[in-house]
Amino acid sequence: MIQILVLLAFLFGGALAASIRLAPKPRVVEVSITAALWLLLFSMGFRIGNNPELVHSIGTIGLLGFASAVFTIAGSCIAVVLVSHFAPAVGSVRKIGTAAQKENGFSAASSGPADSEFVVGASYSVLARLKPPAILLSVVVAGFIAGIALPRLAFDPGLITEWTLNALLFLIGMQFRQSQVPLASMLRSPAVVALPLATAVGSMAAGLLLVPFFSLRVGKALALASGFGWYSLSGVLISNLGDPVLGSSAFLANMIRESLGLILIPVLGQTRVPTMAISVAGATSMDVSLPLIEQTLGPEAVPLSFISGAFLSALVPVLVPLFMKL
Repeated sequence: MIQILVLLAFLFGGALAASIRLAPKPRVVEVSITAALWLLLFSMGFRIGNNPELVHSIGTIGLLGFASAVFTIAGSCIAVVLVSHFAPAVGSVRKIGTAAQKENGFSAASSGPADSEFVVGASYSVLARLKPPAILLSVVVAGFIAGIALPRLAFDPGLITEWTLNALLFLIGMQFRQSQVPLASMLRSPAVVALPLATAVGSMAAGLLLVPFFSLRVGKALALASGFGWYSLSGVLISNLGDPVLGSSAFLANMIRESLGLILIPVLGQTRVPTMAISVAGATSMDVSLPLIEQTLGPEAVPLSFISGAFLSALVPVLVPLFMKL
């Protein structure tokens, strides 16, 4: 519980700093987040490579990561279909998108994510969108190789990663506040909250299937499933909470989820429950996957997609450490 409070304190501390105009310009915050993220991912790879016991677990890490991605994608889609059966509005982009606009004052032309300039009337390259996760994966691999090449450290670099993580959350809080996402008003709309909530519940329920297949504790399986596609945070959180093997699996699982999501969005958007295309993207529906969602579902899907991703992103730093303590 103390760990969760510390993480939340840094997250909300960053938001507070931005609120009272103590934050640097958004571009500076973005560059700082990238630097902190690269350091954390390099450290995660280094800690695995520098530990012979963990090196021998690489096969398990990859298999667990892939299984988690497939299970959580399937679980989120099934949950959205079930919810839409009882609440048809959840399966309709037009109905729920209109509700989002009315509740939060969003419009397709004025949505707030960093990728918004690509949203309306722009071409979309799946390969181009896969470039950022590929770069981050290369940072992890570089750390892994460095860990193997260098002699085993006499100290645990966990303290360095812990404070880098705290700094990252502080910066993320700043960035989130600067994006001006109307959290208070979005939580007042049941229709808008239903989709990300179904995505979260479906992902976590499917994550429980990892328990019998990989002999995981229930808490660790839920923590692994609670990344919702945010690979750059969930893996680091879990590694820093004492399980670098599971953290590496979480990194891969959420990276695979994002990559598969980019492939599945155009397919799911043509089904009878098109909001599955937003659900499958998880937390990335507010940024990386947003342009493809807009092209697939239309401009009216932009508010819902952005809010769903923001909602899920806000859950990650709370649920992951909570479940890790179970």
